[in-house]
Amino acid sequence: METGYFTADERNTHGHLRPDVVTKNDWVLNAYSQFPIDVFNVSSHDLRYVADLLSKSASVRSRETAPLLSRLVSANTVAVSTGLPIVKPFIVREVPSRQNGAKPIRVAFIGLTETEPDPPRGLKFIDFVEAARHSVSEARKVSDLVIVLAKIKSQNEITRIARETPGIDVIINGNAGSLEDSFTPPVYVGPTIIVFTPFETRMLGELRVYRSAQGKFSTKQRFVALDEMLVPEDPTAKRIVEAAAKAESETRITSSKSLESWLASARTRGGTAEPHGSGSSPAFVTSAACSKCHVDQYLKWSNSAHAHATDPLVSRPLEFDSSCLDCHATQTQIARGSNMLEGVRLPNVQCEQCHGPGSDHVAKPAKGYGRITNMQSFCVSCHTVDISPEFKLQTAWEKIKH
Repeated sequence: METGYFTADERNTHGHLRPDVVTKNDWVLNAYSQFPIDVFNVSSHDLRYVADLLSKSASVRSRETAPLLSRLVSANTVAVSTGLPIVKPFIVREVPSRQNGAKPIRVAFIGLTETEPDPPRGLKFIDFVEAARHSVSEARKVSDLVIVLAKIKSQNEITRIARETPGIDVIINGNAGSLEDSFTPPVYVGPTIIVFTPFETRMLGELRVYRSAQGKFSTKQRFVALDEMLVPEDPTAKRIVEAAAKAESETRITSSKSLESWLASARTRGGTAEPHGSGSSPAFVTSAACSKCHVDQYLKWSNSAHAHATDPLVSRPLEFDSSCLDCHATQTQIARGSNMLEGVRLPNVQCEQCHGPGSDHVAKPAKGYGRITNMQSFCVSCHTVDISPEFKLQTAWEKIKH
């Protein structure tokens, strides 16, 4: 079982997972599909990756990943629109009894997570105890043992859950975040035993459950230190780790090279007035061409963030993928009949990103060119709630109006 934070949570400037981190997480899930992990608690740190995965269509999910999604649990992460958990609040697994003729033991695993970092848009966290009480009540109807898998830093919150939620037999909390708190001894809160996972798998925690003739359960626990001299590396796991590290490194290299390639090509055309179009279609001529007549407007633009929209990409090569250019560059889409043909991407958010291709206007200047009818909808295509949560059109317009 996995108590949570099983995926990496390194995000880019806009709060999304970096391409290399997504690759790493893909490999983590694929690796877990090859080992006997029965249940995963989705922590707040796993939520960005899991939410993106769940939003994809079934046809897009890989064969290795899809079965694993049915093993995810989280009782206190819910959708804002419905108030319902985004995955199952608990899963019941049957454990064969070692007593001849005895029925299998039904074990319910409930997932709980801490509330930081904030969940992706559309999701929210509810109180641990509120979620635990409801889930334990339902789990008790279909199980013999109830185990809570938690990823919560505060030991006070964990003991609060045990104290205020009757019916929990075991809480396994993945609270260790550093070598300093690598080992926390088990503790009882009433009849509930709380055990803590060690840091970086430096120990093997073993929890043994015994059933008496009267059907009551008792537990014993121990920790076994893992030493590479006594516990050799697993060849299959080692191959997966090496392949994952290689794939992650290759993704980083690809991101950096893609950015370098685009920047090199963008520099050769970003300031020229040569039309970027084809045939009789209106073409992009760049802000340099606009500056010949619209000096005041050009100066206003050149001192705005739009004129430097490409700059942040240069210092963050590991975050780069082609979708960055949707907002940090000018898309020279050209209309031909009923189709939109995409041309080159010019650096920064140039005049024509908002006003449209200007070749016809340059050839024959006239009033009416480039009028924007719905500025709000136009601006929020890039300044979304996730990327620019504080964005206000009127405030922004005061900075760039011309």
